[in-house]
Amino acid sequence: MSPRKNTRDLLMESAEAVFYERGLVATNVNAVAQAAGVSKPTLYAHFTGKDELAAAALRHRHERRAAELETWLAGVEDPADRPLAVFSWLAEWYGGSGRRGCAFLNAAAEVTDADAPVRQAVREEKAWLLDLLAGLCARAGAVRPERLASQLLLLVDGLAGRVLVRGPKAAAGAAADAREAAEALIAAAVARS
Repeated sequence: MSPRKNTRDLLMESAEAVFYERGLVATNVNAVAQAAGVSKPTLYAHFTGKDELAAAALRHRHERRAAELETWLAGVEDPADRPLAVFSWLAEWYGGSGRRGCAFLNAAAEVTDADAPVRQAVREEKAWLLDLLAGLCARAGAVRPERLASQLLLLVDGLAGRVLVRGPKAAAGAAADAREAAEALIAAAVARS
């Protein structure tokens, strides 16, 4: 273990990777402990159980991916181009390390209890993304930016589903299709202003 990483962070990183690759239901805490190189009692010293660990891992994933997306968007000078830049970022991400689609949608599909900590983490991530998109759409000059953001989020989730079903080789084409649809939605929303 790196001296700069504490055990809790190591467990969240390991859980994030293992749950994404194997799925939440199919993965037990033993697999996460083994991947982290810690004992099961050490895992339980940091998390009360699998549900808490899975929710923490999703939140950890969200923090990392949100920072990556915000850095990507900061490199786009024209605010009018930023909503579409989200799709460029997704194309790159799904074509590389996102081969199993969206970890949040995958988790929501596996955990059906609406009150489960995992479902709360998924709702938080999707609410954040919706808010981010609404802000981008507002700065791009869209009328009803919240509605446009909701439409764009449907495209984002559809892109994730396409990658999950068809694999990462479908990412570029799915992202191009989603971006083309997003362009039309954005053009219509900005033209009305």
